[in-house]
Amino acid sequence: MSSAALSPGTELCGLSDRYTLESSLGRGGFGETYAARRESDAAEVVLKVLRVDRLDDLKAMELFEREARALASLDHPGVPRTFEHFVWDGERAHPLDAGLHPGGDADTPERPAARWVMVQSRAPGRSLAEHIAAGQRLDAATLEALLRALLELLDYLHGLHPPLVHRDIKPANVMLATGPSGPQVTLVDFGAIQSSARAADSVASTSVGTFGFIPMEQMMGQARPASDLFAAAMTLVVTASHRYPEDLPFDENSGKVDLDALGLPLSPGLRRALSAMLEPIVGKRSPSARAALELLHAPAPQTLPAALPRPQAPALPAQPRHPWLWNGAMGLGGLGAGSIYLVFFDSLSETALIQLSALWLAPLAFGVIGRLADRAGKPHPIASAFLGAGACVVALIFFIYAIFPAL
Repeated sequence: MSSAALSPGTELCGLSDRYTLESSLGRGGFGETYAARRESDAAEVVLKVLRVDRLDDLKAMELFEREARALASLDHPGVPRTFEHFVWDGERAHPLDAGLHPGGDADTPERPAARWVMVQSRAPGRSLAEHIAAGQRLDAATLEALLRALLELLDYLHGLHPPLVHRDIKPANVMLATGPSGPQVTLVDFGAIQSSARAADSVASTSVGTFGFIPMEQMMGQARPASDLFAAAMTLVVTASHRYPEDLPFDENSGKVDLDALGLPLSPGLRRALSAMLEPIVGKRSPSARAALELLHAPAPQTLPAALPRPQAPALPAQPRHPWLWNGAMGLGGLGAGSIYLVFFDSLSETALIQLSALWLAPLAFGVIGRLADRAGKPHPIASAFLGAGACVVALIFFIYAIFPAL
């Protein structure tokens, strides 16, 4: 096929099979993705077709080849299987190392630009972005299963040597289908391949990813496995809330998405995992997909029953600070009262006995009032005793001269 244009019905002959393009799935500045049919078994496949003339140097082709081989070596149900990769010159396929170098003019019917082609299996289901656009919300169980599947996939990718960082996790790149054992998740459009193309493109950027889904360190060109965790958590929050990053509420103190303000149906484990993955500072973020899975699976902390109150011993009355003074005063008053009434009861008149009562009433009142003030913790019990005794004597005098004569 020598025609430069690629369109439905175009046939490409690869190194191991032939493919017929059926429809375009997406277009970028450096190429296009097509749905195609494989001739040998009529299976649905995806062809990622990159324009070699958009690449400016041989180093970019070396990166393409290395990353294509890395993707071809992946073996995980959550990653599309890579069947082959080759350079197509418009008529036939060549191995990537066949010496076909980048450069050349734009497509012409006489001389079509060479294209780098990768053939992958087509991921089942629909993207999360399509679910959002259709207004379809996922229930709490599906959200938790979705994050679990994503974390298990990232644990596999980040455990490779060297780790494979996707760099562009977002709703459009996560496919969701219903499998026999629950939700089936597939991660597509790996940024590891796109990063090389964009680095060589005329509008190159050292930062790969979609704004709003990438953390600060990735925006500065320092993507690492923890960067994928942030993007995965943001993807799940956007899918659950149907609100893209620019519309999400943020906590002004921590800089994190405010999960409480969204009111999402999140289980305790899902909330813990998302909170740890959404930390804007990489040093505070969950360090690995395995650690985030442990948070997701960790049982909810047990609430201990409130301890029964311990019976409190009754408070003992405060001990007097001057017991000898109060006891002595009360003893003196009692002795005075007994002596007066026993010795002078028959020889003195009733009026005289009442008048002499001041002699025993004053010390007795001093002792009783002082002891009570001392037990009550008054700061100056002696002063209180003097005031009380004086008040009793004044009351006695008032009785003698104002009340008793009228009796």
